[in-house]
Amino acid sequence: MRELDELQQDALGEIFNIGVGRAAGALSQIVHSEIELSVPQVELVPINQVRSTLSGGEFLHFSSVSQSFSGPFDAEAVLIFPEANALVIVSHMLGTHLSPEELSEYEQEAMCEVGNIILNACISVLADLFHVEFNGGLPKHRFSDRDGLGFESDYDAEFVLLLKVSMKINQANVVGHLLFLLGVQSLEALFDCLEKYLIEQGLR
Repeated sequence: MRELDELQQDALGEIFNIGVGRAAGALSQIVHSEIELSVPQVELVPINQVRSTLSGGEFLHFSSVSQSFSGPFDAEAVLIFPEANALVIVSHMLGTHLSPEELSEYEQEAMCEVGNIILNACISVLADLFHVEFNGGLPKHRFSDRDGLGFESDYDAEFVLLLKVSMKINQANVVGHLLFLLGVQSLEALFDCLEKYLIEQGLR
């Protein structure tokens, strides 16, 4: 399997950091409060290791948003938050006056909006810096647990570009993961785009 070297890993971290920075600005306007997003930790893992990577008690039940993108490489982008963290985000978006039942009722719509903002911000930065174009589908929300992620069966992908991101909203810490599911050819195309970018920046 191809692996990211240190330079590639750092470059992707910086690229996606620009994306989450843009997303933080857009989300801050929605929740009327400053949102801080950490520099993403980037890792490339085989898809069959995603479950073991998402370890920890908080990652038993998920609220996830997925969106497909096509371009020089195709990817299924998935934003995953632990269920409790997703409700924190929704409560700040919709107002703390809502009951837990009302928050759950609007969670799907609110999370689709959050996912759309974050995923598109990251993809748009890739498009800008790699000088390419992507077409995106509509975001889809679903609930799942670690045993029922379904990545192996739902998507024609073999590798996952995994980004861990921490979000702070009014002192509340929220941890999420961004997953870019890639087939072999798409992974190779991503490496090609990344190498061209590194050469263009004078880093190779």
